[in-house]
Amino acid sequence: MITVSEILHRLQPLEVAAKCCAVVGAYLLGYTITSHFHEASSLTGAMLACTSAIVVQQQQDFHHSVQQGWLRVLGTFIGALVAYLYLLCFSFSIIGMVVTVCLEEIICMLAAIPDNGKMATITLVIVLLVSVQSPDLTPLQNGLLRFSEATVGAVVGVVVAWCADRIRRRMQRHSDSGPACEPKK
Repeated sequence: MITVSEILHRLQPLEVAAKCCAVVGAYLLGYTITSHFHEASSLTGAMLACTSAIVVQQQQDFHHSVQQGWLRVLGTFIGALVAYLYLLCFSFSIIGMVVTVCLEEIICMLAAIPDNGKMATITLVIVLLVSVQSPDLTPLQNGLLRFSEATVGAVVGVVVAWCADRIRRRMQRHSDSGPACEPKK
């Protein structure tokens, strides 16, 4: 049977605080940036920024956070670019969305992007759906906003991961040094 002590030992206050900081920072920046350019999609911007920050921040170490941040930025760029090119020529349709997802996946596979650019697919779909919801938003503006939001979220996630890593190292050094030796009597 699991004891209360074992359950409480699972809690990691630093990880909780880091994730909360990443979400708040990404939300505020994503919302603010998007609302300056397109108020109607500012919550979408905040959501995309938060998603990037969470994924980047929760990696096992700072190096992996940076790597995941780079993949999110690259994937977002590819997805936004493919969606932009599609929307220049066509209006949204389910068939068009499926075709662009196929093309984007093939591009990511050929470029050997890990996970076949899952962020590219997410961004592509968001840009296409926002184009339906906000027809006043040009494909270029839409793609640039989604790219900016995901990039801001990734940067926030990396910064929070770096801060958490530094705090974790200090705490580790402090616990490794142990209690101070008492002088002999």
